[in-house]
Amino acid sequence: MARDKSIKIRLTEEEYERINLYAESKGFSVSEVIRDYIKRLPRIDSFCGF
Repeated sequence: MARDKSIKIRLTEEEYERINLYAESKGFSVSEVIRDYIKRLPRIDSFCGF
């Protein structure tokens, strides 16, 4: 599946350092860490009203 969407967010210095250090400690990129968190979200069809 092609990844053709992007998201821009603003982080505090502490938030940036936390995610960056976590990613480095696990050998992942920050993008990979964020994608992993997104994969843990409930699927769209599980929300009420959808």
